[in-house]
Amino acid sequence: MGTPKQLLPWRKTFILQQVIENAQASRLGMILLVLGSHADEIAGKIKISSKTRIVINRDFKEGMSSSVKYGVKNAPEAAEAFMLLLGDQPSIDPDIINKLIDCYQTDKHGIIIPIYDGHRGHPVVFDVKYKQELLAIGDGGAKVVVDNHVRDILEVHVDSVEVLTDIDTPQDYQNAIGKAKDQQ
Repeated sequence: MGTPKQLLPWRKTFILQQVIENAQASRLGMILLVLGSHADEIAGKIKISSKTRIVINRDFKEGMSSSVKYGVKNAPEAAEAFMLLLGDQPSIDPDIINKLIDCYQTDKHGIIIPIYDGHRGHPVVFDVKYKQELLAIGDGGAKVVVDNHVRDILEVHVDSVEVLTDIDTPQDYQNAIGKAKDQQ
């Protein structure tokens, strides 16, 4: 992207700030924001509430799995589950997050995955019983844990294509901006 994508303009703010605001507006108990590349620059620009804590993953060059592991390792001992939210999905609104929380709390499945049009997306909820497996993931990411526990999965149908959409390229960003303008 040529610049930290988390800081690209998004509506009246920037991408990561929108993700943070959506998470903070949800019923998540605590939010652990894992920053890696450009951590100091990003941390200096974001605004967080008292239910959000920032941790810095100095091993970010090892890939996204290192950030997942860092977040899980630094989660409170009392955590019942981990929701993995991506920092480049600003259109995941609090309603989607809350729906996944509700499904986790009522259905007691170990892994909750949103589904749109037959495709799995993000964010994903993992029960704390998968903590050690999440801490051991490698290049395959948390998908390895999902693949190892297919019977524990609850697929939750959502009416939002945004669970499938993240921003990895300039074209992804332009497409997302266009969709966001259409939804205002």
